[in-house]
Amino acid sequence: MDFTPIRVQKVYEDIIEQFKNMIYSGQLQKGDKLPPERELCQMLGVSRASMREALRAMEVMGIVDSRPGEGTYIVDEITSSMFKPLSLIIALEKNQADFIELRKILESACAKRAAEMRSDEDLEKMQSQIKIMMESDDEGRRAEADKKLHRIISEATGNKLLIDMVEVIADGIDAYIKDARKRLMQDPRNVDALLQQHIAICNHIKNKDGQAAAREMEMHIDFVEEKLKRL
Repeated sequence: MDFTPIRVQKVYEDIIEQFKNMIYSGQLQKGDKLPPERELCQMLGVSRASMREALRAMEVMGIVDSRPGEGTYIVDEITSSMFKPLSLIIALEKNQADFIELRKILESACAKRAAEMRSDEDLEKMQSQIKIMMESDDEGRRAEADKKLHRIISEATGNKLLIDMVEVIADGIDAYIKDARKRLMQDPRNVDALLQQHIAICNHIKNKDGQAAAREMEMHIDFVEEKLKRL
């Protein structure tokens, strides 16, 4: 017989679950101030130690914001800290292919949406990073410009959740393939190919051709993935 071990839930986890349910039900909204810690303990029938542990955990999770001298609030806006555990999952799982596929799905969607929403200012920012990639002989500067360009494309969507998700996933993957990228960029043909791909993506965004921008982004990430497999 196959039994599943019974797990006793810790008190602070139950507290967090109740807060999550209140957010889901709409009883707690963005920016709401929570009652004082002592009052929360009385309402939930828990110790101050358990309540503090729960509040600390929720602050790390990006659910609440503790302001010295003011109190504790439900966050006003979604922050990238909510997605930070994803980068740790990437590091622990060592499953590069799955996360590159996720990045491809998200970034191709970003490219498509950016083509629909981009401003002239967005295009200027993209061009400034392309210029660095074209003119710099420093691989470190080119790598940073590459990363910034992808960030600018995601920002052009105007979707905060998408921006933060793409950034966190990209950070996790970049940390994992950092050394491999250096070897990849030792071949001038790869440097030129990546530059041309980025130029093509930006041109499609400039021309408001979302479908072409998405396809180009997919091909770009496929190219990088295939090259990394050969290293």
